Amino acid sequence: MATTVLPLHDQARGRLLPTTVYVPESGTSAPLIVFAHGMWGHPRKFRRLFGHWAEAGYVVAAPAFPHTNDANPPPYLIDDLVNQPADVSFVLDELLARGLGDADRIGVGGYSLGAETALAVGLHPAYADVRVRAIVGVAGALFHPNFATASLRPLPLLLVHGSEDTKKDRLRQALKVYEAAHEPKQLVTIEGAEHGICQDDGQPHATLVADITTTFWDRHLRK
Repeated sequence: MATTVLPLHDQARGRLLPTTVYVPESGTSAPLIVFAHGMWGHPRKFRRLFGHWAEAGYVVAAPAFPHTNDANPPPYLIDDLVNQPADVSFVLDELLARGLGDADRIGVGGYSLGAETALAVGLHPAYADVRVRAIVGVAGALFHPNFATASLRPLPLLLVHGSEDTKKDRLRQALKVYEAAHEPKQLVTIEGAEHGICQDDGQPHATLVADITTTFWDRHLRK
């Protein structure tokens, strides 16, 4: 399993997007997962999760977003969230142009604020990237007013939450997303888990999240 950081730069939008890439032993033509970190997040916080996916045979790519990652200096801008779906699409363009991942088997996942990014990229009619085939949202939902919508695109969806996650009523909001989503869809609540459910410091729940999400990717990206 090879790991590298691509210094991606969307010059047209003025967006620096250094992207950590894991390539499985099966090679670069494997299914592709792009993952979005949360507020004050960074790809380095999910090495266990990404390693699990790569060992299962997926190319994994995780951009560090310009104004919500903790490696950049303040100010951190939570409203920059609305620009992150386009960042994901740009990263997809760049990865596929480099021969990284199978263009017909793409999944997008995210954690917390990144889950909202992933849900917008997959399900929101105005922000969706039609190349995406499946979505995973961990500890997040659609909150931002720009992401309000009366209908969601039909894509396979997995939502994962901790029963002890009390941040901003995310579980209730995730239930709204789940109810509006089309089949196939799945909502998994992990008993005793708090908000940092899939980060490296979220053990013992991080391993369970890795197992649950890998099963979902296998079901919907291995076809």
